Amino acid sequence: MRPGLRLALLLIALLLLAGLHLVSGARFSQPGTVVQALFDYDARNYQHVVIVRQRLTRLVTAAYAGMVLATAGFLLQKVLRNGLASPSTLGINSGAVTFVTLGIYLFGINGAGLFWPALLGGIAAIGVTFLASGLVSQGARDPLSLVLGGTMTATLFSAATTFVISLDPERFDDQMSWLVGDIGNFDYQPLLWLWPIGALGLQSAILLSRSLDLLSLGAEQTASLGADPRLVQWASLGLAIPMAISSVCIVGPIGFVGLVAPHVTRMMIGETGRIAIIFCAVLAPPSSSAPISPRARCLLQSFSMSER
Repeated sequence: MRPGLRLALLLIALLLLAGLHLVSGARFSQPGTVVQALFDYDARNYQHVVIVRQRLTRLVTAAYAGMVLATAGFLLQKVLRNGLASPSTLGINSGAVTFVTLGIYLFGINGAGLFWPALLGGIAAIGVTFLASGLVSQGARDPLSLVLGGTMTATLFSAATTFVISLDPERFDDQMSWLVGDIGNFDYQPLLWLWPIGALGLQSAILLSRSLDLLSLGAEQTASLGADPRLVQWASLGLAIPMAISSVCIVGPIGFVGLVAPHVTRMMIGETGRIAIIFCAVLAPPSSSAPISPRARCLLQSFSMSER
């Protein structure tokens, strides 16, 4: 089956899943009610409020988070030639969370303003990962040492996050579910500020796809075909990190999407060409659409109360 046809089928499946999400819940909503809520919203209608303010919000949030995490993971795996590379395994997510908690604790930053400390945290984390990888492999930076360096970095920043939260647990009551990754109970405000980052990043990744394909041939071959290997590598990192950070600012450190979606894409259509990046971005939203369970939320709340 041609890649274009598989992409079309995936888009159809995504639309069907989106429709299923909008009609399903604690109370089933008729498709006609969903259409009316989307195009003729009535704030006095309880079903309309549930569909637009809860289900649609979670759907849009999951779609955005999945898209940017999958694209970031795809870029990182291709540019680093490492199938285990992702924003989570390289410590980017953990670094962002640590700097976000510091921004909240020290300066009271909230909303879209958290993007900047998160971005600094992501950059610092990947720098520490590369440094640790070089020390482990004595400068070789092979794939295994890179993952080991990322694991060490993630552990370090996770410990720092726990320490900051322990200084004032009450201040982080509202962030407990965010700290483990959650798409539930969100409004559109952070997404309204941060979605251009994901849209611009995806468009740039599509334009960069040819150079990424050349990079897989090796640095010398890439240079002989007219592309600068170092420029492609830095451009890929410059796209992947802000995209992953924008997701962390909205839904927290969700990790598995950026690691798994590129592998599924390779199995289904390969990893070359623009269509592979688009396929990976479209594939990811269903994987990130499961909000944290009520039981897990209760456990988080119990933990928060016990820290007081």
